[in-house]
Amino acid sequence: MTIQLTAGPIPSAGLDPLEPAFQLDPYPYYHWLLRNDPVHLGNEETWYVTRFADVRLVMSDQRFGCASVRDWWEEMIGPGALKDIMRDTMFFEDNPNHARLRSLISPTFAPSRMRALQPKIDEVVDELLTPLAHRGEMEVVSDFAAPLALTFVCELIGIPRSGYEGVRKWSLDIAPTLDLIPSDEEIVAGNAAMGAFTDYLRELIDSRRGDHGPDLISVMLEAAEGDGVDGRPVTMNEMISTVISVVFAGHDTVTNQVSNTVLALIRNPDQMALLRRRPELVDNTVEESLRFDSAVQSNSRRVDEDVTIGDRQLRKGDFVVALMGAANRDPEKFDDPDRFDITREGTKTMSFGAGMRYCLGAILARLELRTALDRLIRLPDMHLAMPEEEISYQRSSMFRSLVKLPVTFDPVPTFPN
Repeated sequence: MTIQLTAGPIPSAGLDPLEPAFQLDPYPYYHWLLRNDPVHLGNEETWYVTRFADVRLVMSDQRFGCASVRDWWEEMIGPGALKDIMRDTMFFEDNPNHARLRSLISPTFAPSRMRALQPKIDEVVDELLTPLAHRGEMEVVSDFAAPLALTFVCELIGIPRSGYEGVRKWSLDIAPTLDLIPSDEEIVAGNAAMGAFTDYLRELIDSRRGDHGPDLISVMLEAAEGDGVDGRPVTMNEMISTVISVVFAGHDTVTNQVSNTVLALIRNPDQMALLRRRPELVDNTVEESLRFDSAVQSNSRRVDEDVTIGDRQLRKGDFVVALMGAANRDPEKFDDPDRFDITREGTKTMSFGAGMRYCLGAILARLELRTALDRLIRLPDMHLAMPEEEISYQRSSMFRSLVKLPVTFDPVPTFPN
């Protein structure tokens, strides 16, 4: 990607992440901020931090809280199912309750259990891609990336296949309401979806009482039916909000990362060709794709006590956004950061967060992305099946989510080959 430098791409009122040009391509803005105003007071009196070290600080230091974001979010979202359920999500908790809820789900994401899923990941990727390979075309988001991610997040949770379609629809309707500024229409749709999703999960959880397995619902039921966690009972609301949180962390993000990576390879045909010649670079490619165009672009906090970042003083109560997508392009951390380079070594990104909130599903996400790339590069002459200027992204300040990504390639009669 070529970064087009201007005298100052940031408007005088400050950065607005919902500006259409930023939505389409935030990276020129990040480029300018990193070099000119790395701790930036943007639109609506919101602070934006961009440097790798500063983003890591905001993401991991307990002076930057999530529980106080909940108060702001609840006022914005108003009464309804969204508020009733998501007020209990660990996304909006600080310690000790964040640690309590995280410890509840950690066994489900144990590294050994994630790695044991590799044969199943291979099987699902091949099942999805085989008919598409024969056809010679696909829409990457809906035909491949979303079904792949949904299969594994639902399996980990304990949601049966019959529920997959509903989970996908509800999550798409809820997602905009977890962003910075949803519209009134998005809030109405989100409340309806949350109500339907909650009813489904309550019935599913009740049906599983006394019939436990290795999935997340079983783990939570065992805690709820026993001594709870850290001496506190696990409520139905906590179980439902935890399931929905895991859906967003493991479904939307993987869907978007697979799609973003395919687009990066198509836009950089030399790197696509290199990966085909040297498939042993697939792990490097996974890490570079996470750095170059992360599915998760930002995370929000409120300042719980006065703190200095660089030469800026942030006051208690200030709203601060850690721009993880910018941190991944920090020239102090990465050489030639705006270049997509799958030979880059030792890449450490902010894409999965930091500190106590580091993503529990990072191992699974990497395994899914690795296997997807391993198979996708076997589809010859893959290229975009729409004009470049028609590429668009879902309206979001947190996520980098393609609306669609149609591609064509030479049909493969025998797949995988």
